[in-house]
Amino acid sequence: MVPFSGIDTTTLLVTGMKVAQDNHRLIANNIANVDTPRYNPVRLDFDKTLRNALQGRGRISLRETRPQHLASTRYTPALEGVVISAKNDYNKVDIDQEIANLAENRSRYLLYGSLVVKQFQVAKNMLANTR
Repeated sequence: MVPFSGIDTTTLLVTGMKVAQDNHRLIANNIANVDTPRYNPVRLDFDKTLRNALQGRGRISLRETRPQHLASTRYTPALEGVVISAKNDYNKVDIDQEIANLAENRSRYLLYGSLVVKQFQVAKNMLANTR
């Protein structure tokens, strides 16, 4: 079975950007807590979270109590359990690993964004040539 068969490319890329945005928040939180005693870092399982988001699983719909409220749905991230050695204060954040994770996530986000832009440029050029 093809992993993402039947899914629009734009939907895949935009959802990937949203998952990368959530991953960025988790990594930034890990970095912010590098000196917090007994803090355990949290890791996002990117592939599983992306797959769940594309398949519509793991959604949390927010309640609309007034007509002015906008409909909103958030996806719950799939988190990985991490077991690494702790420092003297039992903090398990490895700052070098978190910086590497941040760089990888940033590259992923920029790649997805540039592919979305390229896709719309191709569509724009096709429409311009039909005149």
